[in-house]
Amino acid sequence: MLHLTPSEQKLLNHAKKQVVKYNKIRHARSGIDTLYAFVVSDSGKIHDGGCLEVDSISHASVCGERHAIANMVLAESYQAKVKTVVVADPVPKVQKDSSTPCGTCRALLWEFGTPQTTVICLQYIQKPNGWIFPKWQKFILKDLYPHAYQPVKWE
Repeated sequence: MLHLTPSEQKLLNHAKKQVVKYNKIRHARSGIDTLYAFVVSDSGKIHDGGCLEVDSISHASVCGERHAIANMVLAESYQAKVKTVVVADPVPKVQKDSSTPCGTCRALLWEFGTPQTTVICLQYIQKPNGWIFPKWQKFILKDLYPHAYQPVKWE
């Protein structure tokens, strides 16, 4: 397992705290646990995002990673870059492998990150007395997305 830098550890700690906070809000409104994403930009600012599941129109759903990236762009600019993303996924029990970003989110992370952007996939489980975070895995974006789509820009 790859070690965490101090910046990555700070983001992971933030993610754990926010997962509990957001799930308590969701549960108070009859919601269920969902996937969250947290990005730290190259400026050092942290931006949160949560998955929006829509039953009636499947293509209207929004992944947590896209939400966090949109919040980063809104708060900073289109020039902001994702340094690290934490993807926090609710699981019923510890899984061998953590969920990684979907293809669309990998493409957006590539566009708003760099090949060296780190992706930390965090599993979380709700227990009767709260949430636990039993496992995380760290990846480098270029390893998750080895053949990224990079359109040629015409001059």
